[in-house]
Amino acid sequence: MHTIPAPFQIYAYWAIALIIGLAFFRKDVTAPNPPFDKRRIGLLVFSVVILVLNAYIYSNSTTDGGRMLDPWSALIFSVGNGIAETFMFYAVFRLGQSLVGKFTQNQWAGFLVGFLFFMSYSGLIHGLFWLNILPEHVVQTSPFKPFFMPTQLLIALSWALSFFWYRDLRTVFFLHAVVDLTMIMNVKFSMFP
Repeated sequence: MHTIPAPFQIYAYWAIALIIGLAFFRKDVTAPNPPFDKRRIGLLVFSVVILVLNAYIYSNSTTDGGRMLDPWSALIFSVGNGIAETFMFYAVFRLGQSLVGKFTQNQWAGFLVGFLFFMSYSGLIHGLFWLNILPEHVVQTSPFKPFFMPTQLLIALSWALSFFWYRDLRTVFFLHAVVDLTMIMNVKFSMFP
């Protein structure tokens, strides 16, 4: 059976995500920048510290299998996935919030369920999609591997709070692109079939 090349699967995923994102988050993307109050600055610092930790852990628990880095693939993947997947994460986050809103106006209940939806989607898309189309890259024997999931949870928490408190997609587009750049710099795969 002929399978669709991985890059085309990624492009199709991005197309769906961009349609959803532009349909539901167009105003958020074009809204003025949220204020840089103490809470937002603290959240940004926390996010950057977690990204640095993630880069270290990821770099020490993956292998490129001898593949060469393609700079164009790194750029396209980082920007494309940083934007597209952020749209999908926030779409399911909002779905969770909306469902809770039918039963209570408690904002933190909405956040918790939205975050649960966000994490569930993230786990599913990575487990059922990304792990199946990316080349083998996880070093199972790495002593850093146990720290990968807790770090990912902290990244997701910071991004969920950015959206919950500020509806700040643009900053998370950038942060997500940095995470994706870290990934492709270590895994090294091509976006061109």
